[in-house]
Amino acid sequence: MSLNFSNHILYDYVYQQNPDGSYIFDASTDDFQLRNKNEVVDAILVILKQIYSNVIAQKGIRLIEPDCNVILLDQALYKYSRDIYGEKRLEARINHAHQLTSTPKENLLKFSDYGFKIDSTSPYIHRQIAVLLYWLSILKPFSIEPSNQLLKQLGIAGKFHNEYMSYILAQASLQVFNFKIDIHEDLVYFEEFLYDLHYRNLSRSSLDFFLNTHIIPN
Repeated sequence: MSLNFSNHILYDYVYQQNPDGSYIFDASTDDFQLRNKNEVVDAILVILKQIYSNVIAQKGIRLIEPDCNVILLDQALYKYSRDIYGEKRLEARINHAHQLTSTPKENLLKFSDYGFKIDSTSPYIHRQIAVLLYWLSILKPFSIEPSNQLLKQLGIAGKFHNEYMSYILAQASLQVFNFKIDIHEDLVYFEEFLYDLHYRNLSRSSLDFFLNTHIIPN
């Protein structure tokens, strides 16, 4: 289960990229070509329905429709892309400005001067997942409102629904890169992790540090 490459969640949500991650410029504007965000969201919603159907089937309970606040999902993906791709966007625009001489270009490429949250044009995969989980946990676009009895039957999938769905979505997005998160393999540890995502004000850097040891080759 993974997103189509062209609609992949870990790529820049706002601007179109080539398969190698480089940006595509629009000839009419001489700026980045915009990505079709609706296609990305639609692809994610399909994956979420598959995830939820699998959860329901495993629990053996009647189907309850989950809810996704598309506006909050859009904001989370926008903020994720800003954090992860901000430096790469600037680098691409500078390199595209052919009229710049080498010295001004070198000065502009001093990224540490700009205060980026993620000071890298190619962040490690665990850092990308950390930022994705951070914003999905902060904005909480995924919700469900079954009865108390059904919530108990769903277990942690109901108790920490937004964080559970965010985790599985992140897991699905890693498959195309042949990686996986292994936290769920210890159910007690997994519940503690979801609890922390749901209730505690975790930072991007703390999640980055933590996930460094929990994202492994698939």
